[in-house]
Amino acid sequence: MDDQKKKPLRYLTFTFGCQMNEHDSEVIAGILEDMGYRPAAGEKEADVLLVNTCCVRETAENKVYGLLGRLRRLKQAKPSLIIGVGGCMTQQKAVAEKIKSRFPYVDLIFGTHNYHQLADLLRKTQASRETILELMDQASPAVEGLPIRRSSGIGAWVVIAHGCNNFCTYCIVPYVRGKECSRHPEEILSEIRNLVAKGYREVTLLGQNVNSYGRDLPQKIDFAGLLMEVNKIDDLCRIRFVTSHPRDFTPCLIETISLCSKICEHIHLPVQAGNNHVLQSMNRGYRREYYLDLVEKIRQAIPSVAITTDIMVGFPGETGEDF
Repeated sequence: MDDQKKKPLRYLTFTFGCQMNEHDSEVIAGILEDMGYRPAAGEKEADVLLVNTCCVRETAENKVYGLLGRLRRLKQAKPSLIIGVGGCMTQQKAVAEKIKSRFPYVDLIFGTHNYHQLADLLRKTQASRETILELMDQASPAVEGLPIRRSSGIGAWVVIAHGCNNFCTYCIVPYVRGKECSRHPEEILSEIRNLVAKGYREVTLLGQNVNSYGRDLPQKIDFAGLLMEVNKIDDLCRIRFVTSHPRDFTPCLIETISLCSKICEHIHLPVQAGNNHVLQSMNRGYRREYYLDLVEKIRQAIPSVAITTDIMVGFPGETGEDF
């Protein structure tokens, strides 16, 4: 009986969406392990199941609904199981209410702005027989020092900014992630130094638009300046970053990438469309000619660079001729 009491509670996370969500799930796992939970080998072993959702694509939403439907039998077989749903889908109050109504066996619903409250929310859930639904309308300043359970022993995600100010007409991110909020450079550099001390040799700097980093900070530092500081960290071998907005890709940034030996020569530069009318409808803030000129400048400065992109097809109002 004593051995049974000492048996640790187990958790399992399901992650949908982008690299930022993958990092958020690492934070969720870190918080749970700080509470004494340990990773479960599978769904049936878990005492807590947390679903980190994405709402950028409809397919991701449908997968979430399918998963929640499948978890019903698991909850029936194990009533003590806690099922929680968080992330970008549930940051939309209407969607959160829909999940609460459609899947009444879900115990906890939270958004993108209150991961730091997860431990308290779980304790509240354990003491309640009703679904706990708690969202924060506005993102608070980034809470530093949250525990993180890294999923890789070689490379690590490092968030440099939360939110987005671009408001592309097809994108919901600014509404579910909030306004752009840059982390202070000292906090970013300290996190990376600690990672290197633990044996990590590669970092990927994350932001909805890394190129606009620092605009909201009192310090005079931009993304190029941050990259130069990260490049100076001893024993760090590789630096990557996502995602870049073409409009904010400055000549200074191009030069910095060409000069910093640790920055990988790969740039993901979403174009989204190749027609100026469609780009304007998307509110992308640049023209086709600008993008092509930018790519040429990057290739001239970094001849061996690999450039990848995203292209949307069938944007509302786009004709076959536009495409």
